[in-house]
Amino acid sequence: MNLDPEKIQPIRMYLSGIHEDFEDRGEKPKLSINTLPILNHKIWGLKEGLTVLGARTSQGKSALALQIAFDLADQSIPVVFLSLEMTVEALIERLFCNVECVDNHDILTGKFKKDSQIQTKWRTFAEYVSKIPLLITCGIGKDFYEINKLVQIVEPKPRVIIVDYVQAVATKAGQSREMINEYIRYFRQLALENKFAGILCSQINRGAAESKSNEPHLYQLKETGVLEEHADTVLLLHWQNFYTKDPSNANEFKINIAKQRNGRTGDHILIYKPEYYKFTERESRFEKQYEEVI
Repeated sequence: MNLDPEKIQPIRMYLSGIHEDFEDRGEKPKLSINTLPILNHKIWGLKEGLTVLGARTSQGKSALALQIAFDLADQSIPVVFLSLEMTVEALIERLFCNVECVDNHDILTGKFKKDSQIQTKWRTFAEYVSKIPLLITCGIGKDFYEINKLVQIVEPKPRVIIVDYVQAVATKAGQSREMINEYIRYFRQLALENKFAGILCSQINRGAAESKSNEPHLYQLKETGVLEEHADTVLLLHWQNFYTKDPSNANEFKINIAKQRNGRTGDHILIYKPEYYKFTERESRFEKQYEEVI
């Protein structure tokens, strides 16, 4: 094994670079999630490296990942969204409902052709989304060689790459765990080397649904032994109403900041409106919450 002499340096050789990094940090994260300002403040935005969004099926991980993608692209930050499950058309439909607050049931049932307001919203959305640096694909990214190639050829260079979801990567029979683990390691390394924030959506093992609270835990991230270990930030998503159907808290949604290498952990409550695939902060408590985290 050959050692790289450049990686063996006394502490003093690092100090000036660290000082410059401190000076470069502002009062706002470089990759801010503006639509969720309190959560954004708690995690201090996205960071270069690996962030994991973990949830059970139908718990909103794709919706949240897509909202984050648009949020950042809306700030002129180049974002690539690699779906290994849904078509590009289906994702754009979801994005339209999210951005313009159009009920997905209205789109599903053909109300579009009869409703001039929805048509106007579509024209506004289509004109705007054509101008932002958001690239959405379907089926690309099933192995890390594809992601590596994509990083090389896409212009402008992506600052955020989202993969939905990691358990759908290409594997061989009997080797799924090992190949997914290798994918995760390489994806994080690629993110650090190319200075982008990588987000991997992950399913949660069925054991989460069998617990009394139904809430997911770190150890339940599905089919991988290294996702928890290699992630810089882990956000576990939980929509209790999916199980209880209780109308009194139908839209309450919990994000557990289960891991953050250099930041806060703990629960954070959002409002989720599934008809729009949309997440917001709790409006009635917004000002108080924001004051508490500043």
